Amino acid sequence: MKIILSSNNTKKIKEIQEILGCEVLNYQAFLDKIDVLEEGASFRENAFLKAREVAKRLELQEDFLVIADDSGLCVEALGGMPSIFSARFASLQGGVDEIMKHSFKMDLFPCSDELNNLKLLQCLDELAIQSSHAKFVCVIAVVGMIGGEKIEESFDGELEGEVGHHPLDREAFGYDALFIPQGYNTTLNHLPNKNNFSHRFIAMNKFKQYLKNLS
Repeated sequence: MKIILSSNNTKKIKEIQEILGCEVLNYQAFLDKIDVLEEGASFRENAFLKAREVAKRLELQEDFLVIADDSGLCVEALGGMPSIFSARFASLQGGVDEIMKHSFKMDLFPCSDELNNLKLLQCLDELAIQSSHAKFVCVIAVVGMIGGEKIEESFDGELEGEVGHHPLDREAFGYDALFIPQGYNTTLNHLPNKNNFSHRFIAMNKFKQYLKNLS
């Protein structure tokens, strides 16, 4: 059975490979690059949008599963934002009040991790706070065919912690440089064992157990 990852994010691909510990194929081994409009209202909806789009374009005669991950940071002081907008947070136009009320406008321009981190720090500054409780959320959608039967499943994971003003790191993934996990005293990007407890690890571990039950 082939396991195919629906993602163009090289950092995410590397992280998932390390967590699963088995061969995962990039969908671009079979298809040209696909840009999916993430217009869902939740992490789960967006994950399924990405997984279904790749699965429907594949023309495989063997068993396969397409996995797609949608994840983000939910900051308590921001009313749960940036949430599903985590990857494009810097493109949200408006002050922190508009962002918290979802009354913002969004310019569709590429957002680097650094720009998103700066946007988050700007919001904390507008609220005149140094830190806030937060959590990383990950949902893994799985779509495929096994023994001629269509498969659709999802698995989730969360990592609680705190975000605040910490040195930015251009090599860090996402918001890791601003996030201290619960039970630790340093930011996620400085923890070598991150892939042993992260939100993505928790969701992927559930997927790994699902694979074991299939065999």
